[in-house]
Amino acid sequence: MKTLSLTLIVLCITTFSFAQNISIADFIKLRASDRKSVTEKLAKQSIFLFDQDEMYNGSTLFTFHNEEKTKHTALQWVDYVAANGDATWNNRLSFQIQDIEKVKEYIQEMKNLGFHFMSKKVIDRQVYEVYTDGKSTIELITSQSRKVYDNNMYFNFAFYSNSEYEYAFANENKKYDITSVDNNNLYAAFASDIQK
Repeated sequence: MKTLSLTLIVLCITTFSFAQNISIADFIKLRASDRKSVTEKLAKQSIFLFDQDEMYNGSTLFTFHNEEKTKHTALQWVDYVAANGDATWNNRLSFQIQDIEKVKEYIQEMKNLGFHFMSKKVIDRQVYEVYTDGKSTIELITSQSRKVYDNNMYFNFAFYSNSEYEYAFANENKKYDITSVDNNNLYAAFASDIQK
């Protein structure tokens, strides 16, 4: 009986770990995919369509929620903005997590994929660190809720094509950029241990 119980526990842990194993490279591919591909990939991660809204520009926002409602579940939600027609160049994808160790893993993967620091901005008490590999742009948005709520850190990764990012955020970037680059620290400060 103990062997069966141990086997079930190991199977559950393995399944959960696999179910939450989605990479930055996967998200980059999904950003340029159609809704069906996004839905199928996320369903394998136990993340299912929760809501959809038509946007003013003819795009559709699909919000996916993670069925695992624990605080440290790797992915909590995923938003996918799909352009109507074949304009996948301006699709956007973002997700939220709270697990700082997973954030560090993602930053290391970004570095391995050739992403480099581009700029930093602060808007409404949220810090935006922007990275690019020349084709895709990733924003790492860090925020903290107020103590009256839950006083937790939240990390959002947002994926764009370079051309879409430059077009959509040109004015915002000029207005809020606070880039002061330390050449020894071109990735998020809280993940400095991965730069060695």
